[in-house]
Amino acid sequence: MDAEDGVSLLLPRLEYNGVILAHCNLCLPGLALLLPPVTLAALVDSWLREDCPGLNYAALVSGAGPSQAALWAKSPGVLAGQPFFDAIFTQLNCQVSWFLPEGSKLVPVARVAEVRGPAHCLLLGERVALNTLARCSGIASAAAAAVEAARGAGWTGHVAGTRKTTPGFRLVEKYGLLVGGAASHRYDLGGLVMVKDNHVVAAGGVEKAVRAARQAADFTLKVEVECSSLQEAVQAAEAGADLVLLDNFKPEELHPTATVLKAQFPSVAVEASGGITLDNLPQFCGPHIDVISMGMLTQAAPALDFSLKLFAKEVAPVPKIH
Repeated sequence: MDAEDGVSLLLPRLEYNGVILAHCNLCLPGLALLLPPVTLAALVDSWLREDCPGLNYAALVSGAGPSQAALWAKSPGVLAGQPFFDAIFTQLNCQVSWFLPEGSKLVPVARVAEVRGPAHCLLLGERVALNTLARCSGIASAAAAAVEAARGAGWTGHVAGTRKTTPGFRLVEKYGLLVGGAASHRYDLGGLVMVKDNHVVAAGGVEKAVRAARQAADFTLKVEVECSSLQEAVQAAEAGADLVLLDNFKPEELHPTATVLKAQFPSVAVEASGGITLDNLPQFCGPHIDVISMGMLTQAAPALDFSLKLFAKEVAPVPKIH
C-alpha cells in the first residue's frame, strides 16, 4: 500500500524501542479540551517570538503568495501535538488539514497533514511547529511503549510521568503523556503536596513533615511522602500520608517493602520511582504497586522525525529517509 494513502498508518502492529504497540488505547476523545486557550495562545506567541524576534529576511525570498505544504512522518511512533501545531499556524493565518487523528500509530513514510497559507507564513511557523510536534509525539510514543510493557506484564496500575519537564514546555510534554496513555502525575507544585527527602530534613523528621503537609493540604489535596526505607514508609503512613513514594528501590527490595506496608495500611497508595526504564519496567510491576512514575518519559524520549515540504503540483513528492 502506498504511504500517501495513509492506510499503512493503521497497521495493527507497531514497534517502538523494542516494544510492540499493539493494544494501547492511545488517545481519549476530546483530550485537546484540557488545553486552556489563553495559555495555548500565550505559549505559541512566545515560541514564535523566540524564533523571530526581529526582522525576517528570508520572507523576502519566499514572498507572500498562496502556498501549500505536506507534513510527513519519517519515523515510527505515536502522533501527538496537533492542538499546538494548529495553534501555531492559526496565529500565522494558515490552515491545517489533518489526514489522521491524534494518537494514530505512524509507520513511515506517511503523509500526515497539509498546511495552506502565505508562503512566508508557512516558513515562519515551520520549525516551531515541527519542533513541538516532534517532541510531543516522542513523549507520547515513549508513554505508549511504557504502558504496553506494563500491561504485557499483567499489571493494571498507573504508568505516570513526573515533574521532570523542559522549562516552558511542560504543557506540551504533559499532554504528550496523556496521548500516549500514561498519567501526567501532578502538573505543578499545587496539584499534590509532595513531601520529599529535603522537606523531611528541613522539617526535622518524617512525622513533623507529614503533619505540616496535612495541615497545608486541608481536605482539598492529597499528601505523598518520599521514603527510602520501610521504616520511613511506615512512619509516613502512620502520620497520615495518602501515598508513599518508594524511591530508588531495587525490584528485590521494592516488592517486599510494598507488601509489608500494604498489609498494615491497605488504603495507602504505593508509588515506585527512580531508575525505571522501558527495559526494566516489568520488574517493578507488582500487586502492591499502584503507580510507577518514570522521569525518562519526558527527559529521555527521542523526538520523532517530521518534515514540512512545500509543493506546487497536485501530488506532494514523498521525502527520502536518511
